[in-house]
Amino acid sequence: MKKENQVLIAALVFGLSAVCPPLQAQPSAKLQTARLLSEAREPVRIVCFGDSITGVYYHSGNRRAWPEMLNVALSRLYPKAELTVINAGRSGHTTAQGLERMQKDVLAHAPHLVVVMFGMNDLAYGAGAPEKNAARDAAFVGRLKAIAGNCRAAKAEVILCTQNPVYPEALPRRPPERVGEYAGLIRQTGAELKVPVVDIYAEWNALRASDPHAWRLLMSETIHPSMAGHKRMAERVAGMISGRTVSLADVYAEQPVCARLIRRLKGGNPVTLVAPAPLAACARVMVLRRFPSANVTVVSLPEKIASLDVFDEKFKGIRDRNPDLVLVSLTPAVLTVGNEEAFVRQVSWMVNGALPFAGSAWTAVGVDPALADPDLTRPQREGAELLREIVRGHDLDWIGQSSGPPTALQDAFNQWFDRQAEAGR
Repeated sequence: MKKENQVLIAALVFGLSAVCPPLQAQPSAKLQTARLLSEAREPVRIVCFGDSITGVYYHSGNRRAWPEMLNVALSRLYPKAELTVINAGRSGHTTAQGLERMQKDVLAHAPHLVVVMFGMNDLAYGAGAPEKNAARDAAFVGRLKAIAGNCRAAKAEVILCTQNPVYPEALPRRPPERVGEYAGLIRQTGAELKVPVVDIYAEWNALRASDPHAWRLLMSETIHPSMAGHKRMAERVAGMISGRTVSLADVYAEQPVCARLIRRLKGGNPVTLVAPAPLAACARVMVLRRFPSANVTVVSLPEKIASLDVFDEKFKGIRDRNPDLVLVSLTPAVLTVGNEEAFVRQVSWMVNGALPFAGSAWTAVGVDPALADPDLTRPQREGAELLREIVRGHDLDWIGQSSGPPTALQDAFNQWFDRQAEAGR
């Protein structure tokens, strides 16, 4: 490396270290946060600090992400603890922006533990010359150390997390190999500082090689995990904190899922539903049966859609309509799974398109295609099951057959909506 580049890197790291107190070495021992949770004598506060993979956005269903799932996991492990988990994830942010907002978003909460997951946006400049990459890498490590140093200066423990692998088309801004290199930088930083590291990248990369189907269902799109992925992340962080295993496999969408829709109907406000054509009429009846005087607009997606590509295109326009509820389902013509990876990824994008980018202005709900067409073939039923996995994996509710005799589509809608209305009281 040229001497001037070495000087530049040294200057970057020195400048960053001046931003915060020096970082003192700390032995790798059981986290004191675990002791506080076990004793349950005082409130415990954990802040999860990162970018959009930490924050609550469309890819995880827009209501929760791994920090909220961490709260669930730790509450199961420590049922007597008074626990608060704060989500300090912000879309598009790097460690530089994280440092700027750290006092307000992290330290002001007086946390006992800060779980840090940055990197995906720090590397989002594409591949560069080796000298430029080295300088950027050093700057990232310096800022990561600054974040950890600020936490320790505030008497908070720190856990670092590597981020998930990405799909190949994350290029040019996020070359998959650079995601792996940044995971390595995070590991090295953790080892140097004697800070625990939850290595999401290594685990998911191994899973991708051994069980591609399982890995695909952890992803919502090219770079972001689905809620299934967020739950897995939360399980691993909870395991690092507690030294114990915990499963969130039985955690489904919080009820009611459409409380905003119910409030609008009770307030006499007009509502808009979006549904594939075979479901549109039943969706209208579902609402009017409970709210006879409601002003209901149902936007019906075309019935004859011959490919998932067309479905994706139709769902891309949903955000512009600002609906109150979106029903997600597939027609028999597109249910047979040929290329599983293509099917999972296209349907995941369809689900993403059914949700607002951020916030909970509306929600989406999956509907079993067999309700509209009980005569699905075996391959089509397999596709319907994969659809259910994807929808549930985004933390969305599912309208399907109940146990017992087959349920008619309208009855299934009515029963589901009645439960929503009752839960929203």
